[in-house]
Amino acid sequence: MLVVDDHQVLLRALEGWLRGVPLVKVAGICGSAKEALGCLSERHPDLVLMDANMPDMGGLEAVELIKQWNASVRVVIMSFDEVHLAIARRMPLVDRAIDKHHLREQFPLLIQEVARSRRSSELPPSGLWT
Repeated sequence: MLVVDDHQVLLRALEGWLRGVPLVKVAGICGSAKEALGCLSERHPDLVLMDANMPDMGGLEAVELIKQWNASVRVVIMSFDEVHLAIARRMPLVDRAIDKHHLREQFPLLIQEVARSRRSSELPPSGLWT
């Protein structure tokens, strides 16, 4: 999993928390969508957890570029802002949109949903979402 957020304190907290979540391997963290786009070919994430609104390019703008790189990568948009979440939920390329206020409670279920949405032959060989 690649985690992307422009707020460094939140990014580091997410990284630390996600390292303890079963079925998740943090492949990398990035402070911007542009940095994340540059990391895709090096990190090969199965899932990108990305903030909706960041300077220069937000997660909402980066989704199409991520899917162009690899259409099978799951993209989950996160935000504290309901407007950004509503936009993300209407975007066909966004796999899920989640409120950051409820990330800890909803993330384990979200990972299970994403895993179920893929056929077993498409699951990562390690069984972990990287």
